[in-house]
Formats: sequence, structure tokens, C-alpha cells
Amino acid sequence: MSVDERVRRHFDLDAVRFDAIYEDRKSPLGRFVDDVWRGVVRRRFELTLRRLDPLAGKSVLDVGCGSGRYCLAYAERGAARVAGIDFAPEMVALAAAHAARLGLSDRCEFVVGAYPDACPSGRFDASTAMGFFDYVSDPIPIIRHMRSITSGTMVMSFPKSREWRVPIRKLRFRLRGCPLFLYSASRVAEILGATGVRDHEVISLDRDYIVVARV
Repeated sequence: MSVDERVRRHFDLDAVRFDAIYEDRKSPLGRFVDDVWRGVVRRRFELTLRRLDPLAGKSVLDVGCGSGRYCLAYAERGAARVAGIDFAPEMVALAAAHAARLGLSDRCEFVVGAYPDACPSGRFDASTAMGFFDYVSDPIPIIRHMRSITSGTMVMSFPKSREWRVPIRKLRFRLRGCPLFLYSASRVAEILGATGVRDHEVISLDRDYIVVARV
């Protein structure tokens, strides 16, 4: 089974649980677990929105959109066109359901497929890939393509290879049969150099490096 197939299977099975990280209504135990182990998911979400504001009238692409939480937030903040792509059908189904419930389907397009093969057409004012490169063996061609169709800002996350939760996270993913790719600061710098991303800021946020780039 290929890397993509194993990641797709993992997130199809885990779609509802992962999406619940963004919900405020949860048990005290669930809140504690999410704060300690997955708190970065919420923090990088908030950071991304701050860095992309203002979004009114803009177009945004989200690579590895999952259940669409970023896409929905972009649309709610006034983005005119939002496109999300993910290779896990169950995640995309959740994203489409959320958009319909919130009345945002007219501005949110969700595609099942691998990036960039199934990339929506056109150029975008901004593009994001948050919590995506954790599951990608070679991010360089993906970032090159993102850069080629983005006219403004790119925001991307890379999970740290050295962080106190890494051994437990690696074991958990190994037991689930899902690949996990981690990055040192020097590796992130190499990737950015190889993809031609020059004007950028690297932010150390909890277990992630967040890259905010102007293109």
C-alpha cells in the first residue's frame, strides 16, 4: 500500500474524531487531551487567519483541507472564492456538509484528489497547507506548484522532528499504519530554498514550524 493510500485510509477512519478538535463542546478529559496533544491545531488555525487578514474579496486555496475548517473560516471572513483539496473522501464529505450547513457552498469548492493532479483551476491570492506535510514524503514539488499559482501569501506548517511529544506521536502513527514525516529547522530551510521561496518568516509554534511567505 502506497504512502497516499495509507494516509487516505487513516483519515477516512479518523475524520469525525479529527474534526472534533475544532469544536468547543467536549468533555473535560477531551479538552485536556486536545490542549496537551493537539492544541497546536487550534493555535496554527488562529495564526493563519491573523496572517491572511483581510480576506474580503480574495481567493484562497487550501491544500490538504481535511474537514474544511480553514476553508469555512476564509469564506466567513469574506473570501470570494475558496477551494479545498484532500485525498480522503470522508474528510471532503464533512467539509461539504459543514459548508452547506453554514450557507457557504456557493463560495466553497471541495475536491477529492491528490495535489497538484486534482488542483482546481485558476490562480489564488493566497494558499495554505496546514497539517499537510506531516503526511507527504516529498513536499518540494507540491510547494513549487503552490508557489506557481499563488499571487500573494502562502502559509504552511511542518511538524518538528525534535520535540518532547515526537516519540509518542511516532509510535501512535506506526501502530495505526500511517506514515509520518518530521522536519528539522535546517530541512525546512532546504525545502524553501529548493522551491524558490525567498521572502518568508519561520515561526516556531509549539510542535510545528509555521512558514509565512510572500510570493
